[in-house]
Amino acid sequence: MQVNRKEMKAWMVFDIDHKHRTIPNPYIWQDEGLPPPNLIVRNRISNKAHLFYAIVPVCTSDNAHNKPIAYYQAIYRALALRLEADMSYCGPVAKTPFHTEWLTTELHRSIYELGELADSLELEPERLGQGKVHDTSYSRNCTLFENTRQYAYSIVAKARELGSYTDFKARVEGFAHHKNVSAMPESPPLPWSEVEALVKSVSRWTWSKYFTRSGCKRGVMKLDRHLSLYDRQRRAARRTHRIRRTNTARRIVHACQRLLRHNQPLTIGSVARMSSMCRQTISRYAYLLERVMSALAISERNGPTRYVNDAVHQISAPIEPFLVGCVMKQKSTLSKLSFP
Repeated sequence: MQVNRKEMKAWMVFDIDHKHRTIPNPYIWQDEGLPPPNLIVRNRISNKAHLFYAIVPVCTSDNAHNKPIAYYQAIYRALALRLEADMSYCGPVAKTPFHTEWLTTELHRSIYELGELADSLELEPERLGQGKVHDTSYSRNCTLFENTRQYAYSIVAKARELGSYTDFKARVEGFAHHKNVSAMPESPPLPWSEVEALVKSVSRWTWSKYFTRSGCKRGVMKLDRHLSLYDRQRRAARRTHRIRRTNTARRIVHACQRLLRHNQPLTIGSVARMSSMCRQTISRYAYLLERVMSALAISERNGPTRYVNDAVHQISAPIEPFLVGCVMKQKSTLSKLSFP
């Protein structure tokens, strides 16, 4: 029977086959010091069994929050490993408790909080972008997941503009079922239910979490593709840091311009307010304020601007990419400041 509703998990069910043992042990939870299941439903002949844990229901619909689902999945994986359960079992059908074909043992009727189960387990921490990437070429499930998520990433931005989540999920679903048949013809395709579960997970996460940054320019540095990912990321980080420092310095100098234009003093507080930046940031760039004040002092020593007879206008020199001007007293005089 199907113990869980389509979009609600109220039971954790573990398939105890123990193919590596002579006889499956449905009481392995005792040996491992784990909380007892509510029900043990086992085959009278082979001793293979399903262990049922009643839990506070966890919503898994498209509108559900991702964190409770991830917590549920982490606990399920950890508990399955300790029970030596079949990791490929994903339901939804399980042995029917109290059916005459099976031997059913009811241990208790308590409902577990997820935290109660987690107290006896070591959950795997999330390690995004860390460690060695495992080779997934052997696994149809992993290959299909990689192909499907990359496709979902490529269409989600346009889908948000033109369609709805339902349309987006339908496109991802069509792609996944096509790839399930065509990507690895040498091996049998995954079951329909497994593909649907993968589509649901990828679609929901991509729609709610994946947002490409408009300023992200992949490949702009034209780095050697033979470099390791770590080296490429390190060089890209240095470039990003230089650009960020330059933009910050530009904002500070422009704030100084506006303050001088209104005859206001150049202090860390006034520049912070004018640039909408924190005082700590301005303090790190205090040398820029000193340069502006130095340029102002030079301008005052040179005296006021003298007008030339029959002059039409003065042609300013073009501003180079990393130079900015400071507005001086009376007439605007451009003093070039070089950013580090």
